[in-house]
Amino acid sequence: MIDLVLPESRLGFAGALMEMHQDRKQVFVDRLGWRLPAQGSWLEVDQFDNDHAVYLLARSPEGHHQGSVRLLPSSRPHMLECLFSHLCPGGVPGGDDCWEISRLVTRPADAPGTTVLRVHRLLALALVEFAAANGVRRYTLVAEAARVPLLLSIGWPVMPLGLPTPVEGEMLQALQIDLTPDTLPAMRRRFRLAEPVLRVAEPVRRAA
Repeated sequence: MIDLVLPESRLGFAGALMEMHQDRKQVFVDRLGWRLPAQGSWLEVDQFDNDHAVYLLARSPEGHHQGSVRLLPSSRPHMLECLFSHLCPGGVPGGDDCWEISRLVTRPADAPGTTVLRVHRLLALALVEFAAANGVRRYTLVAEAARVPLLLSIGWPVMPLGLPTPVEGEMLQALQIDLTPDTLPAMRRRFRLAEPVLRVAEPVRRAA
């Protein structure tokens, strides 16, 4: 299952979310060479990990972080609008039906490849389930141009919003994923997963 972590329910996932930020640091900073806003931190946290961010969280049976992705409504400040608008010569898409995907990561430990593939598939399905439940018809994201075939292999209709562009040594591209009522059943057939994978937990109440 994939947990839907809303701002008001983060307290119940505090341990796994801390592991998520640690894994993001290991993958994006230690492995890929990204620069941290706060040098020397052991966590990767940016200005978009805010009160409007929603996380989809894959956890082990023991509750540890296995993979995650961050979602931001395009009606609020988000990465494509604030940092990468130059990748969209025709303008940055927006609207209540448009959300941004970012910070997709899996646990960097030496897990079997089949485990990583399964987590990716569950997160992909959860993204579409979240969209279906919340009136989301489009996702945007910034990705390495070389990863576009991987996105297509998931079964998503991916549309480029601009040409691949060099950014700090990487070829990045802004993309849009258009979702239709057929997207979810088609993905479930492709992955042979008939039941919903997205789980919504009740928020943990703080003591008065």
